[in-house]
Amino acid sequence: MEWNGPNHPFVVWASCFLWAISVFSIIWSLLLFLCLSDLLFFTGTDLVNALILLSGILMMPTTLFILNSIATGKKINHKDKVLCCPLWLCIVCIIIINVIGVILCIHKIYVCQETTMKFITSCMKNYKTVPKYKNFVDNLQWTFKCCGLVSYKDWYKQDWHDKVSEYELEPSTIKQREAKNVNEVDSVPLSCCKSGSCVSSYLKELGTHSINTSGCGQILYRIIMISVNAHLMMFVSVILLEVIELILFLYKSTIIIDGRKSMLDNLRNYKNVSHIMSVNENFDASSGSYQYIAQDSDDAVQYEKSLNDNDY
Repeated sequence: MEWNGPNHPFVVWASCFLWAISVFSIIWSLLLFLCLSDLLFFTGTDLVNALILLSGILMMPTTLFILNSIATGKKINHKDKVLCCPLWLCIVCIIIINVIGVILCIHKIYVCQETTMKFITSCMKNYKTVPKYKNFVDNLQWTFKCCGLVSYKDWYKQDWHDKVSEYELEPSTIKQREAKNVNEVDSVPLSCCKSGSCVSSYLKELGTHSINTSGCGQILYRIIMISVNAHLMMFVSVILLEVIELILFLYKSTIIIDGRKSMLDNLRNYKNVSHIMSVNENFDASSGSYQYIAQDSDDAVQYEKSLNDNDY
């Protein structure tokens, strides 16, 4: 296959695609860190997002160098310097980071459901004592219109309820529950409400028409799975493109080196052949055919005539 330019056509569009990925990775990861830092930290996906950011930062100068070389018509060599490192080393570092990202994403996919369920359960148990867990659960339930792990009834089994609060309609009810030793409270946090105000206590008597009844576990699990799979596809795409680019750089450099070696060999052979032919010219002709081929056509005719005259 012939290459129309100094660089392979695959390198051109792959570099453009990698540059777009690097810009998207930086912007997307920074937005996630700024807007959903708690969600990333609590669900364990903060490391995946950090690898996305690191990969984008490393790809940015590398792809800009390649695109600048393409725009100026310069032939890209794997030994070219990108800032202070050779191009091949930058590409290898990007590949290693993305391979680590792939491994981490695969691990998250296998343990995602179990980790998500355990984490939400732990947040519900510490809802009353740990403010950051309370804020996380409230934001989760408000945002996704859900309540509890599997359903709103999960709150009945948790000791989340503050007995001296607005959840109890009458103070006398507290004493009645303590006298009966009732641990299960049929109320949910206000973040389970469909609107700003609702009936969140005495749900067995008053009903659940004003609260969200579906659980948050499956919703959060699906969100994390979509995010992890999208990151996995991004990591794999970057690895494939970078590997192919590196192979093309190395392969083309090998072709150029081999071509130069072959040209040098041809020149040496040409010199040797010329030397041999110049030596042969000093020898006497062994036959008339050699002289006929070696001389011009007029000289050959005169030579034949002289031979004929001698025969007579």
